[in-house]
Amino acid sequence: MKKSIFALFFIVAASTSMAASAAEIKTGTPITTTDCKLLGEQVTLNLSNNVSGAYSCDEITSTIKVAACHKAGSRKAMDVKCAIVTQAEGDEDAVWNDPSCKETTDTFESSDYRGYVASSKGGSVAQKELGGNCTAASAEGLLK
Repeated sequence: MKKSIFALFFIVAASTSMAASAAEIKTGTPITTTDCKLLGEQVTLNLSNNVSGAYSCDEITSTIKVAACHKAGSRKAMDVKCAIVTQAEGDEDAVWNDPSCKETTDTFESSDYRGYVASSKGGSVAQKELGGNCTAASAEGLLK
């Protein structure tokens, strides 16, 4: 799963819309330069079976975000390492994978379904709680 989200993130980020709202990644369906004005050319992503994904493009901040989760994803209680998803820039604070995070040495306990999220603005591919099982809607929710 981690390899898939890393590949997914780098494909979208390397290809470098005004609409910052999240959209479902439909496997095999191109994401066009009309869908995301930050792309230099259309990108087609193929998600593995039972994987849901979403992306958002924010032309104002020049940011592409990608998220993915798996329907059989883990919800075993565990400590998750805090990670910066989007680096701080100007007056904007860094975006963490959990609101309780303040340092990358912190952890938070999670017993919820988890997905992965990444941003073209730097930071890490990070686990975030989904707030329920993995669906296209919950993958989109990871981007907010």
